[in-house]
Amino acid sequence: MVIEGWAPQSLILNHSSIGGFITHCGWNSILESMSFGIPIIAMPINHDQPLNSRLVEELGIGVEILRGENGKIMKEEVAKGIRKVVEEKTRKQVCLKAIQLSEKIKLKGEKAIDEGVKKLLKLLC
Repeated sequence: MVIEGWAPQSLILNHSSIGGFITHCGWNSILESMSFGIPIIAMPINHDQPLNSRLVEELGIGVEILRGENGKIMKEEVAKGIRKVVEEKTRKQVCLKAIQLSEKIKLKGEKAIDEGVKKLLKLLC
């Protein structure tokens, strides 16, 4: 389903039928996905999004869609990223890490998010 305009993202992500989240990797989208334990299919565009996408990969809670040589997103790469998140053999790893991070956030609150930020800072150095 494609929703144009504003959508109640947190309500959607909290629904039991959601198996993955294709996102541009804005920080709020990453935080909401992490909070609900939803694996991320990262399609960063600009600003902080490419770095956030690398954090998703580093934490093991999702996959990044690779772009072609011309910088464009290719449908084959999108399909490959979605398959990595929904196919049985790779889904278990990504889902487990996403759920574990969600549980940490629920138990530790902002301290769990701080762990992710520390990993993000390591990527910068």
